[in-house]
Amino acid sequence: MATEITMPQLSDTMDQGTILTWLKQEGDPVERGDALAEVATDKADLEIECFHEGVILRIFSPVGSTVKVGEVIAVVGEAGEAVAEPASAPAASAAAAEEAPVETPAAAAAPEAASTASAPAPAEPSTGGRVKISPLAKNLAESHGVDYSQLNGSGDGGRIVKKDVESHLGTSFSSSDVEAAVSRQSPAPQAAPAAASVSAAGPQAPRPAVSTPPAQTVATSNVAVSQGESAVSPLSKMRAAIANQMVKSTTEIPHFYVSAKCEVDALMEMRGTLKGLPQYEGITFNHLIMKAVALTLRAYPRINSCFRDGSLVEPQDVNIGIVTALEDGLLIPVVKYVDLLPLTEIVSESRALVQRARAGRPKADDLSGGTFSISNIGRSEVEEFTAIINPSQGAILAVGSIQEEALVKGGSVVPGNVMRLTLSVDHRIIDGVVAGQFMTHLKQLIENPVLILA
Repeated sequence: MATEITMPQLSDTMDQGTILTWLKQEGDPVERGDALAEVATDKADLEIECFHEGVILRIFSPVGSTVKVGEVIAVVGEAGEAVAEPASAPAASAAAAEEAPVETPAAAAAPEAASTASAPAPAEPSTGGRVKISPLAKNLAESHGVDYSQLNGSGDGGRIVKKDVESHLGTSFSSSDVEAAVSRQSPAPQAAPAAASVSAAGPQAPRPAVSTPPAQTVATSNVAVSQGESAVSPLSKMRAAIANQMVKSTTEIPHFYVSAKCEVDALMEMRGTLKGLPQYEGITFNHLIMKAVALTLRAYPRINSCFRDGSLVEPQDVNIGIVTALEDGLLIPVVKYVDLLPLTEIVSESRALVQRARAGRPKADDLSGGTFSISNIGRSEVEEFTAIINPSQGAILAVGSIQEEALVKGGSVVPGNVMRLTLSVDHRIIDGVVAGQFMTHLKQLIENPVLILA
């Protein structure tokens, strides 16, 4: 039976996605785990995974279309099976036209222009002297100085698409590259008014920079910049999403903070012992802290709750998000049911999640469902910091680096290793007493880590 494939929610803040590339086409066989399409979300360009076996019977969302979460984008079933039109097929956005099949006239279509060109552009015999290329791929190629007439297209009917330009350059375009290409206006045609044409020499190379008098300004990304000032660049989708979410969090959530200093000599000794065992390969302090936090959240569930639509929401599960730094932003992959998992599974699961996030290939539910988050910048020389709560949660823990300090024990000063933790909480639902109890309990587990494994 045919199965509808809908736009998944790839993060807690995602409400729509834009189809960048279909990795499978109509008629292609698919298996569970295959990547179907690449989607631009509010945070990153991610892949949609297939959870069914069969054949792609129909694709409803063309490249460039923006689709709401839950809307049907394709149908998978048995070859030859009839496909009904979905009740709410997504409408193609203006961006969809940017990747729709178009044909760019070559030299044969413009003899006047050909007479002044330095070299003729090669034509494709199968298309009558026309180069088939999507506007998105064309703009990307031109902006990177690529002669697209020399590329082999992998799209329908040999059409050149975005991934063909990426293969030629040996790189992947960021979401900001795609946005710039989509918004880029094509140059005015230079041929006779009766027919649009381009020079037989193919796409023009980028024009050399022209010096601007000091008194003038240069328009960069719709922002006027005086000569000599720094250039202004548009935010990537991920950075723009972070900006919006952080403004929402800091303006809507009344934060307050409690901190604790933990002695971690015993924790360091435990990690040193465990990392030599094969089942704990790759174990970090963050894995031990996650387990301690999960047990503490189970003891103090109010810290695991959140404020939503004027109500207190208390999740039954403990799902901890790991704040993960990327080149131009953050993603928060979520480990589910951390309080119920043995430490070995916390290590393997969190490592796999972080690796997929950093590779830009998280699974459909990797970034959703978090009830609490941990931000650990322990590799930096930062003793203590505060973190901003995610809008869908009620608290977040900031973990500083391990520092060697002089400690007073039994009236004597001795060296020791300490770690500072700071809990940010939503004061609408969490008071200081509960936050203090949470930190006291967490400190006891970290300073006596045998309790984590008990």
